[in-house]
Amino acid sequence: MKKATPSQKKVLSQLIFIESFNTLMSETGLQRGELRDDLIQLINADFIHVFEPATFRQVYAYDSDRLDLFCFRATSRGLAQR
Repeated sequence: MKKATPSQKKVLSQLIFIESFNTLMSETGLQRGELRDDLIQLINADFIHVFEPATFRQVYAYDSDRLDLFCFRATSRGLAQR
């Protein structure tokens, strides 16, 4: 992915700080499936990092079917896409 789509830019604009899946869904107005797809593409493009919600430690292995169990924050590359 070279450039973020409009919905992905909406997600990235919310990820200056670590945010949960449910917060992102509420703040972006995206449906669960749309948000999941955008997050997966953004993770694969290294535009966002994934965090464990209890400790806010970055994780490298996560269940892409259960992204609602994790938190996210934009990388510097991701912030440049907003």
